[in-house]
Amino acid sequence: MKKKRTELLLMIGIPEAQADVLYATGFLAPDEVVVYLRGKQRLLVTSPMEYLRARGEARNVRVISSRELILSKETVGTPTDWAEALLRRERVRRCSVPGWTPVGVVKALEARGIRVTVKPLALAEERAVKSAVELAAIRRAQRAAVSAMRAAFGALATASIDRNNTLRLDGRVLTSERLRTLIEVELLAHGCSAVGGTIASCGEETADPHGQGAGPLYAHRPIILDIFPRSRKTGYWGDMTRTVVKGTAPEEIIRMHAAVCAARRAALAMIRPGADAGAVHARVQEVFAAKGFCTKLDGKKPCGFIHSTGHGVGLDIHEAPRISTIGGTLQAGHVITVEPGLYYPGIGGVRVEDTFVVTSTGCRCLAPLPLGLSLGS
Repeated sequence: MKKKRTELLLMIGIPEAQADVLYATGFLAPDEVVVYLRGKQRLLVTSPMEYLRARGEARNVRVISSRELILSKETVGTPTDWAEALLRRERVRRCSVPGWTPVGVVKALEARGIRVTVKPLALAEERAVKSAVELAAIRRAQRAAVSAMRAAFGALATASIDRNNTLRLDGRVLTSERLRTLIEVELLAHGCSAVGGTIASCGEETADPHGQGAGPLYAHRPIILDIFPRSRKTGYWGDMTRTVVKGTAPEEIIRMHAAVCAARRAALAMIRPGADAGAVHARVQEVFAAKGFCTKLDGKKPCGFIHSTGHGVGLDIHEAPRISTIGGTLQAGHVITVEPGLYYPGIGGVRVEDTFVVTSTGCRCLAPLPLGLSLGS
């Protein structure tokens, strides 16, 4: 059961951009709205233009047109005006707002005599445990990632290798940009978009975990494919990464891939309700160290295991909980990635990532896909 909210939480934001607003209303819109949450009272204020659509799509909230609050014929008012008018109507002079609320909005409310408390993680705990409906939405997005990953594998497997080890598809050089386009078209066919920027990097570029990649793709070098689709209908995300090699994989990349898969197995063996996320992360670090892969986080070229083991996935691509040094206790219903990786400038990187739900006894992969490194020659 989700917690019942007793204090007043006021949110002014764009549902497409602010996951808290979308979570509270189920209304995916490109314009600002006002959300009022107090106990069982849940109100959504929209512009007159969005009012009828909100009436049909929003869930578990009473929808109010801003025209009900701003009666002047000369102006429709700003969302801050709507919020002030709503608070006055409800005879409320104090409220809490999420930490993402712009400073200008907070100051404008305070200038109008409203006492504002900022809550940095207003809905984080509530959003972290997913309902069955949320879980189904994330699973659909993750299945889109699987389809797109398979499409990318198909293109790489079909590609030929020229005398310079450059990959060619349909007679043209296969670039990171072409492969990303192929992936993103597949996502669109499954009702998703690649809002965050798909990764298709190759060779030494793969030593940068979030480097998108550019230019030709080559045989006998690591290729990292990181696909994180967002459903255009629900706003929920998926997240998946594979590292593959077309041709013959370098011995060091083979060793790194084996270590990453071993670290993944060690992490999955620990994940269950009550597990300490910090301990899971520490165990991954131990596996890498035991296999001779050092990590250096200082200096100009950090290397080794330089990011967290995983993160929550939902209406944000990165949300609570975090499987990192931050720690925290895992709960049934958490949806998390497990994505150990190794990165060494001059050699390249290896990362494998899937999205899991924490179950009553352990965890379950939402959309499995083989982890294999080789795509053949």
